[in-house]
Amino acid sequence: MIRHVLIIAIVVLGLAACATNESIGKAADASKQAEIRTQLAINYMQRNQLEVAREELEHALEIDPENSAANHAMAALQERLGNNKEAESRFVQAVRSDTENSQAAHDFGTFLCRRGRIEEALEQYKNALSNPLYRQPDISNLRAGECLITHGRTQAAESYFRTALRINPGLSLALYHMADINFRRKNYLSARGYIERYFSIASKTPESLLLAYKIEHKLNAPKVAEEYASLLRGQFARSKQAQELEKLSRTRK
Repeated sequence: MIRHVLIIAIVVLGLAACATNESIGKAADASKQAEIRTQLAINYMQRNQLEVAREELEHALEIDPENSAANHAMAALQERLGNNKEAESRFVQAVRSDTENSQAAHDFGTFLCRRGRIEEALEQYKNALSNPLYRQPDISNLRAGECLITHGRTQAAESYFRTALRINPGLSLALYHMADINFRRKNYLSARGYIERYFSIASKTPESLLLAYKIEHKLNAPKVAEEYASLLRGQFARSKQAQELEKLSRTRK
């Protein structure tokens, strides 16, 4: 009798284990299908086939509604389509479903910053940076700094730029921002150092050439300033920076 009961118990446990394994298998399969459709959607988005991308993401989310990657991609798509409310909802789900999806947290931070929600944006950048396995901490620090500086919070922005440069000394945009900050603070030698480091690794832009011109004039180096001015006029003659240069040149005559 006891043996009979034990056999029944073993059979029941075996069936339960099979059911559990089957459920796990189905969940894993659903997650895989959602990931495949999400990657397809991302490829379509890169080719600007947005309607097809949307359809693929809808299928992915039907299969696995809490899939972080699918919600992240849908958030990016909805923002691109101008549906900001839906985009925010998807970003929230993406970071909630996977706290280690640092790229989603980073992109959510950028989304919030564009809408002037600075403190919320910084919180998302910090969420991204809290993951020790995150591969782009320099970029999140850079974007956090840019978010702050566009809203006049220079000192806080500088801290993020310095951190970004400690992680990646060759991060050109951080070098440019540090040059600009030091110029505005009248630390002209430091500004020159940063802009020269920028030029050593990055292509010249109208903004960087105009800044370099201003720095060299403040350092009483008119010949060097004129070299930058010539480059700005020659390479970016129609830019607003070239127009500003002409105004500055007239006032100095």
